Amino acid sequence: MLQNKFLNNKYSGNLFITSFFIVFFFIGYKIHTDYGFYIDEKFHRANGFYWLNYVASFFGLESLEQISKMKLDSIDGFTLPDIKEWNMYGVIFDIPAALLEISLDLNEPNKYYGLRHLMVFIFFFLGSIFFYKILKNRFKDNFVSFLGLFLFILTPRIFGDSFWNNKDIIFLSLYTISLFYFFKLIDNESWKNILLLSLFSAFATTIRIAGVFIPLSLLFFFLLNKLSERNDVNLKTIILYLVSYFIFLFISWPFLWSDFSSGLLSVFQLSMSWSGKVNFLGEYYLSNNLPYYYLIFWIIISTPIIHLTLFIYGFLNCLQRIILRYFSIKKNNIYNDLWRSNLEKKDFLVFINLVVFLCALSFLNLNLYNSWRLGYFLNTFIIYFSTFGVYLLIIKFKNRINLIKILSFFLILFSINRIFLYHPYQSLYFNILTPTFIKNNVDVDYTGLSGLSFLKKLAATEEVDFPIKVSVNSWYPLWRMIELLDEEEREKILVFANDKKKEAEYLYSNRIYDVDKKYHKKYDIPANFKKIEVFEIDNTIIYEVYKREKK
Repeated sequence: MLQNKFLNNKYSGNLFITSFFIVFFFIGYKIHTDYGFYIDEKFHRANGFYWLNYVASFFGLESLEQISKMKLDSIDGFTLPDIKEWNMYGVIFDIPAALLEISLDLNEPNKYYGLRHLMVFIFFFLGSIFFYKILKNRFKDNFVSFLGLFLFILTPRIFGDSFWNNKDIIFLSLYTISLFYFFKLIDNESWKNILLLSLFSAFATTIRIAGVFIPLSLLFFFLLNKLSERNDVNLKTIILYLVSYFIFLFISWPFLWSDFSSGLLSVFQLSMSWSGKVNFLGEYYLSNNLPYYYLIFWIIISTPIIHLTLFIYGFLNCLQRIILRYFSIKKNNIYNDLWRSNLEKKDFLVFINLVVFLCALSFLNLNLYNSWRLGYFLNTFIIYFSTFGVYLLIIKFKNRINLIKILSFFLILFSINRIFLYHPYQSLYFNILTPTFIKNNVDVDYTGLSGLSFLKKLAATEEVDFPIKVSVNSWYPLWRMIELLDEEEREKILVFANDKKKEAEYLYSNRIYDVDKKYHKKYDIPANFKKIEVFEIDNTIIYEVYKREKK
């Protein structure tokens, strides 16, 4: 391919990519404290100490058991779920975070939550490295792979969540690493690749049960190869993978130690049982009974247009090739598969992952809560096909490679500009074609990233009487943010729940409700309160503030 000679020179290309990752890590480290804190962070901190205490007790580590018990007992919070009743979450992130908090002797909320944010970014950083390795493995080209890496990193919602989302971003990263070792396994069925694939796919499964699709994908490929009679997937590989996968799953998930099979079944049941209210285009739905197009709709409105355009081009070309391969299958012929090479086999693996997950999440009434954050791992597949689209365009217009470079440069600048525009609320991003009506008729700040910023701004307000009485006029535990304020700021503010809003001087609303406001008066604004602020970015309302009018 006629690409940039500098990037595709072995030494200069490696130096450039290494330098890029160093700069990327430095930027991430510098800005990881800019982001808000979401409503589940305290729960997952408790989850870490709960299971650390369990593991320490199991292995007779008395000192660690006592410290973790003390830490766990110190965690409280109104409406915080009882960890003993909600203890099925994996601990790949939470236990290491708890151990580091103890080891570094972090006792201030900003410091131990800041550590957790940095850890989430490090997971994403490592996932980005492996995504680049996936692209290099498939396209054999530094220039194409680097553009794909930029698309991956500069997906605004993923970028924003990479500094705080300790479930969906961790799962995305672990699934990406698993996919890389799946690619390596396709190239070479070595023990090393089998064990590494089983290890990371087990880790991914502990975060989100959707990780079980990795072993199912391997079994699916084995069956396809049996049907084609090529036998290029060894039965010993399958057996070794499955045995090691379940061993790693058991070791890394203490919840399964007492009863593996029933524990795994209960996790499946939990993932299907909970449901809440979701605002979608002005109508309220249960999260497990959303319109079938909900997930795809959210992906379309909150993914940059260039990502989507390249994805559609790459995906449709792959789909066309698979269809042509299907109709050219002939018995007793060398071409009796849906792929003609290992490269096409890797494309098919990504294709089948994306299609199956899109169908499952769209049609099986699975809980999606709000936006597509539970499907953020799909971004790995989406950007893979976006990169495939870049790859095909470069082949098609190889005589205009300089024009492609120039366009790529300006597209990268535009994407960076959008990242800056939303900072530090990239998690709430909508693309430039999304109408304002849609932006403000769906759940936006569901996880409450704006709450801490609002309280700090209010605490800095002059010429007011202290303490300032604030009530939450939405379904959001703003009081959990109080501990993250400085001591002086905490003394200035009292936060009430919604049922005490008549006693407040200010009402804060991030526009997330557990009832349909058209039929319930729970979140009606009292007549003696006046709207004084609407905080918005790019015409997207993040939160509203009301103040009691003086008599």
